[in-house]
Amino acid sequence: MNTKSPGFRSVAWRYPAAGVLEDLAIRTLEAEFGGGPRAATGTAPGRVTLVGEHVDYVGGLVACMAIDLSVAVAVRPAQDGWWRATSAGRRVERSQPAMACDVGDRLFAAALALQPYDLRVPALEMAVEADLPESVGLSSSAAVILAALVATLRLTSARLTPEQLVTAALVGEREIVGVPCGQLDQRAIVHSRARSVLILNCATGGTQSAPWPSSDVNMVVATSGEHHDVGGAEYRARREAAERACAILGVSNCQEIGGRWRELPSALQPCGRHIATETRRTGAAVSALEAGDFRSLGRILDASHESLRADCEVSTARLNAMSAAARAVPGCYGARLVGAGFGGSVIALVESGATEHCLRAMTDVSRESSGWSVHPAPGLEVSAADVIG
Repeated sequence: MNTKSPGFRSVAWRYPAAGVLEDLAIRTLEAEFGGGPRAATGTAPGRVTLVGEHVDYVGGLVACMAIDLSVAVAVRPAQDGWWRATSAGRRVERSQPAMACDVGDRLFAAALALQPYDLRVPALEMAVEADLPESVGLSSSAAVILAALVATLRLTSARLTPEQLVTAALVGEREIVGVPCGQLDQRAIVHSRARSVLILNCATGGTQSAPWPSSDVNMVVATSGEHHDVGGAEYRARREAAERACAILGVSNCQEIGGRWRELPSALQPCGRHIATETRRTGAAVSALEAGDFRSLGRILDASHESLRADCEVSTARLNAMSAAARAVPGCYGARLVGAGFGGSVIALVESGATEHCLRAMTDVSRESSGWSVHPAPGLEVSAADVIG
């Protein structure tokens, strides 16, 4: 994936033309593998979690949104039957689409995940271009699988329902690649609406949207330079602890815990407290959005970061410093780490006039940082309606 930073970007309510990245992906495909059949393309956005981190895998409430940073994938049939993929100068090829812990895994997993739908998917050549950076907590992994799914659907003239697309993406990530992720990323990328926050009930799969109240308040994101890995042991350990806490309490999801986290064994109480309070924070965030109360929403973001730091223990010294730097900027309502943690990025809720100052404050913490102003963008249910619905 091409991860060169575009620098600070602040363009209100405009979304990049998918065709630009898709044209680049086609040119990359042809440059790497030569001429061949006409390629099909697909683009998928990244996502930001506003509130509701580390609760999707135990049936919590999440407020999230697709954003205007994206991944594009170009695909075409391989004339010699070999599977090939290229992304950001990395190139792989093999006779079968097996997993090999390389750049081809998620791309080939998308094709394999379509097998239950009786689609005739040939051996493929695939290329990726993106302005969404990798491994920074903005769902690049889910986006590349979903972009590849959309491109392959177009190549095969097939169509899936939104729920089938989410299921295929989850099968690709969980069962084929082997990452024990929740459903947050895939549902956010599929179901989001423009200029809106998606409210996801991970216990029922239900969704609703809340309009973003004002174009005078932005969401900004800055990378820490510490790449995280949701397939790593620490992420798995947090998920296992959360599932164990729910099992001990005899609840079907973390929305049912309330104050009962105090009944857990002492070693599990911090985890139980996080998943119980974080899902309640999402409900409070929805109320703040509906009221246009950004001060309350900012305080909720701050509380979420503190819970992720102290109870879930997924923050780092750099993420803490970046969050503190954002909060010190006049016009910033609140800030927190975004994504699974263990590195990644920080988001901040900030008045439009303070956007550049806030981004500078966060990125000054680390020379490896990049920053953007991001906006709630439409998900695939809207942007890829030709093959989804």
